[in-house]
Amino acid sequence: MPSVRGSAHLTLLALLFAPPCWSQNPSLIAAVNTKAVSGPDASLSANSPVEGPSTTPAPDAASLFDSVGDQFSPLVTNIEVRSTEHDLETVQGDSFQAGGQEITGSAGTFGDISRFLQTFPGVVATGDLSNEVLVRGGHPMENLFLVDGIEVPNINHLATAGTTGGFGPMIDSGLVQGIKMFTGGYDAQFPERLSSVTEIETLDPKHLANHVEGDLGIQGVGGLVEKSIHGSDLLTSAHHGLLSFMKDAGIDGLPAYTNALARLRHNDGSGNRLTILHLAGWDSVDVDPCPLDSEETSAIDSQYSGWRTTTGAEWQHVYSPTSFAVASVSDSEEVEHIHQQDQTIVSSLAPVMSSSCQTPMVLSQPTPVYMEDSNAAFSNASYRYEWTGPAVSMIAGSATWLQRPHYTVQQPLGAFSPYSAAPVRADSTSFRSSFSTGETGSFAEFTLHPLRSLALSAGGRIQTFAFGDHITFTPRLSLRYFLGEHAGLHIALARYAQLPPYIYLESYPSNRSLAPMRSTHEIIGLDLDAFTSSAIHIEAYHKAYSALPASTEYPSVDLHDMVDMLGQQFVWLPMNSDARGSASGIEISDLTRIRSHLVLRGSIAYSRAMFAAMDRISRPSNFDFPWIVNVEALQRFSRGYEIASRYAYATGRPYTPFDAPDSLAQDRPIYDVSQMNALRVPAYGRLDSQLNKEMKIRGLHLELYMGVENILNRNNFLAYVWLPQMEQRSRKPVNESNMPVKELDQMPIFPNFGVRYIFQ
Repeated sequence: MPSVRGSAHLTLLALLFAPPCWSQNPSLIAAVNTKAVSGPDASLSANSPVEGPSTTPAPDAASLFDSVGDQFSPLVTNIEVRSTEHDLETVQGDSFQAGGQEITGSAGTFGDISRFLQTFPGVVATGDLSNEVLVRGGHPMENLFLVDGIEVPNINHLATAGTTGGFGPMIDSGLVQGIKMFTGGYDAQFPERLSSVTEIETLDPKHLANHVEGDLGIQGVGGLVEKSIHGSDLLTSAHHGLLSFMKDAGIDGLPAYTNALARLRHNDGSGNRLTILHLAGWDSVDVDPCPLDSEETSAIDSQYSGWRTTTGAEWQHVYSPTSFAVASVSDSEEVEHIHQQDQTIVSSLAPVMSSSCQTPMVLSQPTPVYMEDSNAAFSNASYRYEWTGPAVSMIAGSATWLQRPHYTVQQPLGAFSPYSAAPVRADSTSFRSSFSTGETGSFAEFTLHPLRSLALSAGGRIQTFAFGDHITFTPRLSLRYFLGEHAGLHIALARYAQLPPYIYLESYPSNRSLAPMRSTHEIIGLDLDAFTSSAIHIEAYHKAYSALPASTEYPSVDLHDMVDMLGQQFVWLPMNSDARGSASGIEISDLTRIRSHLVLRGSIAYSRAMFAAMDRISRPSNFDFPWIVNVEALQRFSRGYEIASRYAYATGRPYTPFDAPDSLAQDRPIYDVSQMNALRVPAYGRLDSQLNKEMKIRGLHLELYMGVENILNRNNFLAYVWLPQMEQRSRKPVNESNMPVKELDQMPIFPNFGVRYIFQ
């Protein structure tokens, strides 16, 4: 793919079908002794805050197992809370929250955490074929994921280095107690990311720890076991994918993927807690286009295999009723092997070729064009201390990363650039790197509570990067003011800095001077709790970007507008840090719960994401979706039935048209860079629905679900692709009015089904 790989990681997958609140300061300690807890309201954890002012209705059930726990044992709870009388609200950016039950039962997500995040305001997918998410006009690499407090580079299968999305999840939604997503203005404790932070909490051991689950569905087969062992909680899970994929335009493949998770957690009853986590995934896929298919969209064979693991431990220690600390260590490995060959058809034999894909080797001469063996590994150690006083609270800490990027990349021939009509291969590079380099991050943040209705927060983070010898300081300022019992105003100003992925930095010697990317968030929001069952969140934001990677060869190309050429060759580009841009918008969202029977979640967001490369012309980025609308409904009925429905709408994304004369002359896709992202595809719209049924048979609890994605079978646009060699195989004359271009659509109507077994 003639673009930077990090912006177009769907190369191997693109044509494979795949399926806010006020928060209390966590330093307010609560010690909980639970004999057997179940039911939707039993959710107080060892470090949970005492219930305080909130503009978000309490969730029905945090996890899937919570929703059925009362069928196994009665509610017997003994709770002792020790705290000061001064409860302080933090001024951390508002988060959007959901429980595992909501994720599992939602329509159109296949129970995928990343796809569920797309239901939050300002969050949209790159397309149906991946679970990669874009947050408020940001690049997918700008998202951070934490699982039980441990940083995980990517929680998805079939994902390449430098991205945060992929084909499908490595974490079963049945493992999830709850998720919390910050889309802007998040505080200084998190490692630097420019767009979002998502925290995932696995099952809470106090909610009836001993149980077994098995599940079979379109995502695969597997299960989990949670068991109490010598006062500790052991949670294990394993899944294997079974899904066969559709064939589209000759590119087909059968991805294989397996994942496993193990977590051991021990609480000593006084608030101290030890968590040990291991998450792993293995996956592979071969993409073999048919060189004799006149509708083929690519001439690149691709073989991908990889695995990724994160292993870590977190220790929480309570010093007093007003202070505690958290220390953690972890190691992450992201290994991938990618090999690509360009299918060269012997042109003199093209007229006699049949439509059979059983091509003799004499007719097809695959030429190796890309090879990568890489491991984007790092180890991390961190310490965080939190303290709460009568009118002041404080959080401070430090972390260090030992980055160990190991890359072997060979791209000796380069590629025919889609940004240039020059009939020669360009951007040839081969590099090998195996080194270690350090990064550190230290932060402190103070919250003042001068008035009962006012909270002020100020702090910052200092980050150092040994690679390139960079030091960044990113301040945070925020304010939250209660306008009354049912309304609150919040304002935030925060800066963030993030180094581009190391494989970007190593691809060319000149790229090693790339500076940390920067983003400044300016946010103002209003929270309304006008009704006891409804919470309305209104927020306007502006994100100013600077020091973004830009191509030094093609003045109109930067990281945010590189063309994603589906199914094509990986290619790296020489870059500098001269691109800049902005993303601004306003979001309105509502979460309404009517008793325990109906949950409504809806949002509407308007935004613009405009970026400029070295030519200093501001243009829409690839992630510019002016209008994003989501409406969800979950209706529960008697006898264990519930219906979930979702409608999603998004303005069509920008695209760059082909340069017809040059493309026809060379029989390859060449873009008209004078119209970079000047046109826009039709709008996206999709209606999904799912029927869930709960039943209990002799102590065995069954969760059955059947759904339909894209019920209306709408043809949502995916991309325009060039049909290589079509001119040689077609009898029709090809000209500018009859170009060898095919329009690909996203996911058609498709079923979603499965069953989950829950044992006591």
